[in-house]
Amino acid sequence: MTSSLWSCVVVLCLTNFVLETTEGQAVPLQMKQACVVGAGYSGLAAARYLQEYGVNFTVYEASRHIGGTWRFDPHVGTDEDGLPLFTSMYKKLRTNTPRQTMEYAGFKFPDDAPSYPSGGCFYKYLKNFVKYFDLMKNIQLRSLVTRIKWAEDYWNVTYMNTEDKNYYTDACNFIIIASGQYSRPIRPTFEGEDLFKGNIMHSHDYKDPETFRDRKVLIVGAGASGLDLATHLVNVTNKLVHSHHLIYNQPNFPSHYVKKPDIDSFTADGVIFQDGSYEEVEDVIFCTGYEYDHTFLDESAGLTVSGKFLLPLYQHIVNIRHPTMTFLGVVKKVITRVMDAQAQYAAALAGGLFELPSQETMLKTWLDHVRTLRNQHLRIIDVNLVGDDMDYYFANLTSEAGVVRAPPVLKVIRDFNAKNRLDDLLNYRDYDYEILDDLHYDRKYNPRPEDTCPIEL
Repeated sequence: MTSSLWSCVVVLCLTNFVLETTEGQAVPLQMKQACVVGAGYSGLAAARYLQEYGVNFTVYEASRHIGGTWRFDPHVGTDEDGLPLFTSMYKKLRTNTPRQTMEYAGFKFPDDAPSYPSGGCFYKYLKNFVKYFDLMKNIQLRSLVTRIKWAEDYWNVTYMNTEDKNYYTDACNFIIIASGQYSRPIRPTFEGEDLFKGNIMHSHDYKDPETFRDRKVLIVGAGASGLDLATHLVNVTNKLVHSHHLIYNQPNFPSHYVKKPDIDSFTADGVIFQDGSYEEVEDVIFCTGYEYDHTFLDESAGLTVSGKFLLPLYQHIVNIRHPTMTFLGVVKKVITRVMDAQAQYAAALAGGLFELPSQETMLKTWLDHVRTLRNQHLRIIDVNLVGDDMDYYFANLTSEAGVVRAPPVLKVIRDFNAKNRLDDLLNYRDYDYEILDDLHYDRKYNPRPEDTCPIEL
């Protein structure tokens, strides 16, 4: 991304950006009503802290269930109410980071739980979290938020009730948007797709490896989903073709696993790759990631909204123009525990436990962040990146808002796991972690069945 394009985007973002004359955050100390969008991991964390700080709130959840992407849904494409699925969970999924980096502050998994629990086990953990903190009384299911608009001194939140199909609007003094990152798939297109007689799908719709038994399958991409699906499908397919350019310690896969470069085009029965080679396939699974989906935000929110980025946000959380709007989970390359810290920060702000800097100071802080990214030759799509600064980020949230400090050892575990996963793809989950203190951990080999889960509902 060139410097000039960076500048153009920043100028676009700041066009008509009028700073308020008041100092500090504009949120009343005693909130009348806070609204949370989404009842996944982040939204549930926000509910816990809002309740703890005595803030009246409602969580709007589009589906009939809590848990967001951690709940397995057998439907494909749309759910039982005709809504697009907001979960990308599939059978046999296990977390690819240790649970210690994913646990809510002060709410641990049982000590004998595997460090890499199954998706179903993590969902049980979330359900127990909701029960323990008695959160369901404030969660409004089947409420699809379709528009959030600024109305001079409060927010209008419009949602559709998926049971009666009617639209309703509530007024909120404070907004926490926790709608997740993994529900709007990115699906590239290629020449000749219309000729292809097989099946093309995104990993968002993938459910079960048995669907592909004895078939010829192409996986596109080698991110978290692409690598995970490769380990599942290589054991059931007749041929598994994997198109990617990741450099890693590839396991000793069976001979019917074929690595290929990027796709060039499709034919009726297969795919031509950029090196000119051809493979006959029956199914294509794009593991090509997701975009942000904030289409419900009215332009009155004063943000530059894109599927790739959202700006400008102070601390990657606060809408600088309207500081009564906050976001959870927009950050990139962080552990799940970051979302819990962000939730506590947002709830503390809603409850008046601390004051923000002036809008001018927040904007300057954000612009300093932009300059740092430019100096690192990163792109505008990286504007929501935390990455290697994660521990420093935790410390900042603690210093400013009194957020529970996540121990630095979590970053150490995150960094080791990121490398070890690529070095030992088939076996890295067979180890358990134990945190010894704020800076040290132990790791022991302890293979167990993939569905091991000591959590009782």
